Amino acid sequence: MRPDVYALSAPDAIARRPLLEGTPSTLLGVLALAASSAWGLCAAEVLSAPLARAVAAGAAQGALMATAVGWTIESQERARPIWAAGAAIVALVGAIGAALSPLGAIAYLLAPLWFWRRRARLPALGLRSPYPARLTAIGVALGAVLGAHLTITASLTLGYRVGWPALLTLLPWLGYDLGANVLAAECFFRGALFDRAQRRWSFAAAAAVTTGTCLARYLADPLLPRTLEVAAGAAFYIGLLSVGNCWLYWRSGSVVPGLAAGVVFFIVYRLLHVVR
Repeated sequence: MRPDVYALSAPDAIARRPLLEGTPSTLLGVLALAASSAWGLCAAEVLSAPLARAVAAGAAQGALMATAVGWTIESQERARPIWAAGAAIVALVGAIGAALSPLGAIAYLLAPLWFWRRRARLPALGLRSPYPARLTAIGVALGAVLGAHLTITASLTLGYRVGWPALLTLLPWLGYDLGANVLAAECFFRGALFDRAQRRWSFAAAAAVTTGTCLARYLADPLLPRTLEVAAGAAFYIGLLSVGNCWLYWRSGSVVPGLAAGVVFFIVYRLLHVVR
């Protein structure tokens, strides 16, 4: 069932639910403390910089996943805090595993596996079959078109080119996108934030709020090169991807089409980004 249809079927129940209901505030505080402690230990030369970055990145992705779980889990579920903590833990394990070894990036797959096994308890994410095959194909096409346009633009203006890097160089990035970056973005920004926003406001307003928040997340990402051209390009393409994925979610009630769009786009981006 599409989320906008569900909103129309139970408007009173939805209106009584605060926008931020279910936010795991205590867990978010613990994750923030973990990230700051990691950087503190790094400054004291107790923890290596790559491991400190991994803890900080894992905490950030874990915060998005945990909030998505807190917002989308069935309201009567008493184990909500435990489930939110579980999502944060698998995000941290993936990030730390990738920092310890290139092959450790396989640990990123724990997060999508965790969400898939609990798909029945997270109805707003729309992970239960049957999946929206037509809209998923549209998502793949959206990601491919944006990726192709990015490739042409970056090669003409910034001197980048597409190339196939060494597998051990590419594997951690692919694992990060599949099991952390895209997964966390779609579960939180579309399956949680946009889902709640579109129940209250128009599609345009909900998409605008979601896209603005999504852009803030990516532009604040320390992994993004600090140049005006890259920041402008990121805002343009991530903005288009976010609006497109909001529409895909609005039509399907599932994060699967948006996941497909995001994964395809970032695969092209990684091939472009690592070879210059």
